[in-house]
Amino acid sequence: MGKAVLLTDPFLQHPSEDGIHVVWFTEWQGRHHLVHYGKNLDLRVSASSRRLSRMAEDEDSRGGQNRDFGASDDAVTPREIWRHEAYIEGLRQGERVKYYVESVDHGGTQVKSAIFSLQPSPAPGQPLKILLTSDHQSMPMTAANLEMVEKTVGVVDAVLFAGDLVNTPDRASEWFDDDRGSAFFPCLQGKGSITLPGTFEKNQTTHHAGHTYRGGAIIQHAPLFPVVGNHEVMGRYDLSKKLEDQFEDPQPRVVAENRYTQVSNLVNPDDLEEITHQWIEDNSFNTVSFREIFTLPSEGTGGENYYAIQFGDVYLIGLYATRVWRPPVREPSTPSKYLESEASLDNADQWGYGEFIFADLQKGSTQYEWLAERLKSPEFQDSKYKIVMMHQAPHGFGTNHIPVFAHPVQIIDRDDNGRITSVRYDYPLEQDILFNDVMPLLKEAGVDLIHSGHSHLWFRINIGGITYVETSNVGNSYGCYMDGYKKRQNTPDDTRFDARNYPKTGDPHGLSPAVPTGFSPLSDKDGIPLPCVDSNDLTVFTILDTQKGTLGSYVYDTREPESPPRLFDEVKVGR
Repeated sequence: MGKAVLLTDPFLQHPSEDGIHVVWFTEWQGRHHLVHYGKNLDLRVSASSRRLSRMAEDEDSRGGQNRDFGASDDAVTPREIWRHEAYIEGLRQGERVKYYVESVDHGGTQVKSAIFSLQPSPAPGQPLKILLTSDHQSMPMTAANLEMVEKTVGVVDAVLFAGDLVNTPDRASEWFDDDRGSAFFPCLQGKGSITLPGTFEKNQTTHHAGHTYRGGAIIQHAPLFPVVGNHEVMGRYDLSKKLEDQFEDPQPRVVAENRYTQVSNLVNPDDLEEITHQWIEDNSFNTVSFREIFTLPSEGTGGENYYAIQFGDVYLIGLYATRVWRPPVREPSTPSKYLESEASLDNADQWGYGEFIFADLQKGSTQYEWLAERLKSPEFQDSKYKIVMMHQAPHGFGTNHIPVFAHPVQIIDRDDNGRITSVRYDYPLEQDILFNDVMPLLKEAGVDLIHSGHSHLWFRINIGGITYVETSNVGNSYGCYMDGYKKRQNTPDDTRFDARNYPKTGDPHGLSPAVPTGFSPLSDKDGIPLPCVDSNDLTVFTILDTQKGTLGSYVYDTREPESPPRLFDEVKVGR
């Protein structure tokens, strides 16, 4: 096994009024695991441990700690990752307490973390600074972004993460030790290592010097609240296929349910409910790794995929608002957003079924009814800041805001002999679930802020009393599509599709983004300031300051590593 080390620092989860969960990971089960805490670090509590069931590597993994994870004749090599969790209770609101974790391996070697701080859920009125972020996905500027958060703000009180934490959720190295230096936990714990080429002017001379970023020590001190993005959802479970191939191969639940009826006697002769559920999940899509890695509120129908929690003056609702991502152009062997691959037309088992929605939010659905109940709750109604977080939102200017969040309408074309000539999918604008069903519900309830991601850019909209912000420009941007700036390339050119459903520029429902209150970091080709940030050199982070009642966004130019982040947009939110 080699020298015993912790795979991660501890991080904080699911606080209560007098306690909080502490979680960390090792690559070995160990004898026992403890959290030491208190003013003199003289209190301790034991942790429970479990092995993550789906963590693996394959030939595409980037070997952390100089290991070749893909050195196997098998498509997938399971990897031993152990999760340790302890609940610290008896804490006082508003008071930070020192803590560290200790793990003892099978040989008796003790491994300790550095000392950090924790606190329970804040009391109403306690000033908070909360980081809004999303779409890290091991992107090049993630470490720089998070390092600037720590340098600018210091210790934040919480992190609201609007999905797409990694690229392939069952690949362990993307979470823990990808050798590119930008894995998920290292960047959020100040232990990443990625060098970006810096370009800056000094004394009328252009200097080029690489600068190495390590991220920020953030989640050791602040609870992390993530929601499911499309990159937290694995497809059909098959260890004979590479991890990315599994990730790219989900199918709707109803397709798996129909297939199950054909094989149920063989795979589940005793008709056990748990086997039925597992088979359907394994043959459609799953969020197993997301649910095993994080501890989130699980009351109600969401089972951690969607949840609500009171956090001081903030009432947070995290929705499961995402769908599978498909490429825009059909290739011979790949299903796209709009068309099945030509090679699969006679084999529905290979169909992708368009960009289908993982968890329905349509009026009358289970998640919609749960959301409606949460919005009526006294806790929500009495909160100063009412926040809804979702990966995909009803408004936006990125490439991924087209097509709209509608169930794909399948259209099968046949020739005169009845042979299938194409299978296509339409997404009518008037059937946008987020716009038609969810947004009226949120507006009527008085939601203050909607935090989303998905297109790797920054923009803000204020309409109907709600502030919408996408603040996901932490790595590579997929573009902001505005008149006179850029046009989307992912819309169908096929004349069988109604172009009104797939606008080349702007928000699909015609809304205009707000101009930043300070300055616009980017301009169009005519020098007109843009209301969005879609740069691969500039990175943006956003802070909710509950004491000031403001939402502030900062921009940092990685080409000028000596220049600090600048506040370019700040607006009032909440009551």
